[in-house]
Amino acid sequence: MHTSTMTSILKVMILLFCGTLICQGQDNYEREFRIKKSQFPDIPLDSSLAGHNIKRKRFYKEVDSLGSTYILKFKKNRLHYNLRFNESGELLNSGFKINEIDVPDETLQEIKRLLSSTFEKHRIKRMYQQYASNKNESEDSQLKNTFQNLLLPSNIYKLNITSKNGKNSTDYDFWFNAEGHLINKRIALPMNHDHTLY
Repeated sequence: MHTSTMTSILKVMILLFCGTLICQGQDNYEREFRIKKSQFPDIPLDSSLAGHNIKRKRFYKEVDSLGSTYILKFKKNRLHYNLRFNESGELLNSGFKINEIDVPDETLQEIKRLLSSTFEKHRIKRMYQQYASNKNESEDSQLKNTFQNLLLPSNIYKLNITSKNGKNSTDYDFWFNAEGHLINKRIALPMNHDHTLY
């Protein structure tokens, strides 16, 4: 084989490799894994959670391309809650697991319309109603809204979706605003261990 041919093949292989890296770099991946309480940021758990009727308290760390966040999961009054914190222990968002029936009809229709136009086949695995942190609102006020399950114009709906393309399936996280318009999405990787869901 001529040297020029080998050089050309090598150049093509390098371009393909670089192109693959660039494409992969544009995807926002995340991975969540369970951690010990001692590895979690210092937060005033008792006061933040009102200290009553809390069951199955678990601590998680989530790592993605933007950094690390910490999630406290627990059950309170038959609902499954998630509180997300940064490394400094500041509350980023809060929420709880819901069903489709808990989403306003018009919002749900808009969400389903977008998902149907995006995927040939898909299934909603889990849904959450979230309350994002607000500089004009205290953490106590945000948590009060969360524990009262209020429907607010600032609500965010997070959906865990699995889609199928032939024999292959991919999991995604989607975020929608209170009107059902897409805010963000990313590929969701499986947790490293402890796959038990509430």
